[in-house]
Amino acid sequence: MMKKWISIISMTLIFLSVQPALAQQPDYQKFGRIATAVVKEDYTGEKLADYKYEGRKTLSGGQVQDSFTFEVVKGSKDIIVKVNVVHNPAKPTELNLSVIEVK
Repeated sequence: MMKKWISIISMTLIFLSVQPALAQQPDYQKFGRIATAVVKEDYTGEKLADYKYEGRKTLSGGQVQDSFTFEVVKGSKDIIVKVNVVHNPAKPTELNLSVIEVK
């Protein structure tokens, strides 16, 4: 009987420890997918070599900016492309994207 309770308690603890990790996926991942789709569209046929989330900056009016850097191989040349996604977490459907080729 004691083993049954220990087993139930340990399963509950495992479930509770895993659940927050699954529920707390960073919300910037959604904007990373959007930024990736835009870069792939702008550089159709080119190889996307690397991708990095640069962080979030708080702006005025409740808006935030998530920044991403992509390394695109265009022909034999590496190009750095920065994508900024400005959005308001209270209005998730309103986005403003800027794509800037750095080099």
